[in-house]
Amino acid sequence: MTKEELSKLMTEGALQLGISLMGDQALSFHKYLIELRAWGRRMNLISRSTDREIVIKDFLDSLTGQEHLFRGASLLDLGPGAGFPGVPLKIARADLRVALLELIQKKVYFLRHLVRVLDLAGIDIYRAGQEEVEKNLWGTFDFVISRAFGTLEKLATAGLPFLKQGGILLAMKGKKGEDELNIHLPALTNMGLTLTLLHRFHLPLLGHQRILLGFRRG
Repeated sequence: MTKEELSKLMTEGALQLGISLMGDQALSFHKYLIELRAWGRRMNLISRSTDREIVIKDFLDSLTGQEHLFRGASLLDLGPGAGFPGVPLKIARADLRVALLELIQKKVYFLRHLVRVLDLAGIDIYRAGQEEVEKNLWGTFDFVISRAFGTLEKLATAGLPFLKQGGILLAMKGKKGEDELNIHLPALTNMGLTLTLLHRFHLPLLGHQRILLGFRRG
């Protein structure tokens, strides 16, 4: 996909989400795509077969929750893998303070490389599983978000310690998200989390059903 093609696709899709991308932001997404293709072949980072799928199902999908993040918010992305949703959110929202917590070392290498290539400031990358590092992050984030961390209960167990009092746990789910909510809500309530957001929407350009769930701590 050329820079022009990606820019047009990203701009059109982002507008459907209420986001006006600037030219340099579209260029950053094109650089991101190039790095995903280069590293993806060696590291099995992504499974998408086409650039268009990456743009819509990864880049644009990552931006779907941005309207719920207040200006200057601190955001922790748990298990970002190839950087979703944290890196696209940082590209589109320079005001956010973003941290990525990834378990797999080779993906940590990729994420650090990616941040250098994209020249992104205000984004930190940490290797998960380091107890002292994680303890220093506890209770410091306005939002904890994840796109593919597992069940709601698993996400809540892992993410809750990192939230400030009053912070929000955001879970990005597909069409079965409400069924999962019904199963796990009692457990989340017992953890001290309160459901404060249930946003149903459709993915730009494709129309696939999505749901964003938000749970407040305390």
